[in-house]
Amino acid sequence: MAALTVHVPRGHAGIWSIIKRLDILGPWSVREVSDQTNARKDVVADYVRRLAKAGITVPAGERENPGSPVILHRLTRRPTDAPRLRRDGTECLPTGQEQMWRAMRVLGTFGIPELAHAASTDLVPVNPVAAEHYVKHLAHAGYLHCVEEKHRISASTWRLKPSANTGPLPPLVMRTKFVWDQNQRVVKGDPENAGEVAA
Repeated sequence: MAALTVHVPRGHAGIWSIIKRLDILGPWSVREVSDQTNARKDVVADYVRRLAKAGITVPAGERENPGSPVILHRLTRRPTDAPRLRRDGTECLPTGQEQMWRAMRVLGTFGIPELAHAASTDLVPVNPVAAEHYVKHLAHAGYLHCVEEKHRISASTWRLKPSANTGPLPPLVMRTKFVWDQNQRVVKGDPENAGEVAA
């Protein structure tokens, strides 16, 4: 298997973990957060604005600084997972991958139609084509065991391997078609065959 070094931006989850850590010590600034992550300062500032609009952060005064004062912030609450917010501060709906991963962790065995049905909600329906795509990539990455193999993936029966139940965050099928485990922060499966996996 080929080694793959991937630079993955820390995103909102990484920014959130830094904010929570800094907030334990007292008021913090956008600059202090951006200094501890590989995200650009404007990306951190945008996320902090979203948190403020959602009421999760509040102003906590200013710190003297040559040129202009630095605005400080505090958290009003600390959810474990990073709040997923739109620019106006409203909560984002879960993705189909999140819902399918949650369903896989609850279901014993499942076929594609059962997974699509169990993962669907009124607001975010999951169609069988999306479920088949996700199952195909997770199976290739070693997350799923085929309990009953048929000629087509869509007709087979699957089970999440206990060792692959790595946590609440869904493994992401990236645009480059490799699988990224957000919990373990590693690429799963054989990245050398990424071209073969592409649907």
